[in-house]
Amino acid sequence: MKLKILTLNMWRYYEWEKRKKNLIKFLKEQDADIVFLQEAAYDERLKEKWANQVQEINRELKYSGESFGKLMEMKKWHEKPIDWVMYYGFGVLSRYPITHSEVIILPPVEKDKKFGFMHTIVKTPKGDVDLIDVHFENTNAGAKEHLKRTLEWCKNKKIKPIIAGDFNMKETEGLKKIAGDDYHISYLVKPYKSFMPTKFSHDQVPITLDYVIAHKKKFKMSDVECINNDVSDHNPVTAMVSTF
Repeated sequence: MKLKILTLNMWRYYEWEKRKKNLIKFLKEQDADIVFLQEAAYDERLKEKWANQVQEINRELKYSGESFGKLMEMKKWHEKPIDWVMYYGFGVLSRYPITHSEVIILPPVEKDKKFGFMHTIVKTPKGDVDLIDVHFENTNAGAKEHLKRTLEWCKNKKIKPIIAGDFNMKETEGLKKIAGDDYHISYLVKPYKSFMPTKFSHDQVPITLDYVIAHKKKFKMSDVECINNDVSDHNPVTAMVSTF
């Protein structure tokens, strides 16, 4: 069985009205089997329209499996304090039914903010597939520690997952050292840059932060692409992952 995987940091509601139409059009064209989303937002002011940003785009995408998980509450918007509830987290859209979804918060390393992952199980014709949608701390030490803890969690749960998302790991050698023995890594299949600087970002040169990795004992990986477009400040990454 082959699964087309797509991962994208949605960039919350920044410049959303300008990006929304293009993002939905792009995701329709890509027609991925499973979409991993990070920084998918909830805004209390929009609750009469839709539950969250994942549901908002899925109204048009019409994936049968949809999941959203809260990660971090926002106290400011465009650097100004807010008096309404707003937070962001994870989203998964799946061509197959979702049977389980839970958010795991990882201990902070260098920043006192919430980071972690969402574990989702999808039921495919070939059996259950474990998905780990990640958003790790945006420091080198934090990202590495969070990756180690996530892989350890998977090992303790005795699962062999597909892991994708915003790893916040600029050092691909570090990723290879930590995960390379057990996991295929998208960047090693085909190198790319996935983060494009904006007026809001600290890094002002293109870097790689987003990856798809898949357990070698259950999956093979091919056809990696990083698509340079304007749907977010992160470029979407796609990979074809096939089961044995």
